[in-house]
Amino acid sequence: MPTATRLRRKRLQAWSIIAAVLVVGAGFAVRFSSPAKPAAAPALAPDQFGTTEARLLDLVNDARRQAGLDLLASSDQLMTAARIHSEEMAAHRYLAHEGDAGDAPADRLSAAGLDYQEIAENLFSYGGPDLVALPSQALTTWLASPEPRDNLLSPQFHLAAVAIARAIDGSFFVTLDLMR
Repeated sequence: MPTATRLRRKRLQAWSIIAAVLVVGAGFAVRFSSPAKPAAAPALAPDQFGTTEARLLDLVNDARRQAGLDLLASSDQLMTAARIHSEEMAAHRYLAHEGDAGDAPADRLSAAGLDYQEIAENLFSYGGPDLVALPSQALTTWLASPEPRDNLLSPQFHLAAVAIARAIDGSFFVTLDLMR
């Protein structure tokens, strides 16, 4: 093979390698330099538990009334944060304040556009089939445990949201968010 042809092939191979490196390098640069996109919020389920959620908030307010405290007002924005967390817990069948993506209650409230001075979150999981019994079961459980009881009966909180979601196995997951 003549020397000029070999040189052309080597140059062509060299340019092919350089082009491949540039393309691959650009791909890596885009991946590492582009900011992480926030995860899309899960679609909220229809408000199928609205009556039960309202009943549980009424029971919480009854307990606060008996303790001589101001009643908690319901907040739609706070409900968004609570509902997203309940839906996620039900979908992945876990009970924890930290979400699957590592988000804490404060992160969820900030994502919902809420400014707050203090927040608290009570969680409850209920495997029983009786949705009517869920509110009293949740309240009884929270009042029997020191930290959830302190959250419920804290005079600092003025706003609340209760969100219930149902897992595929029929169990219920409840988030009560409290805020001031």
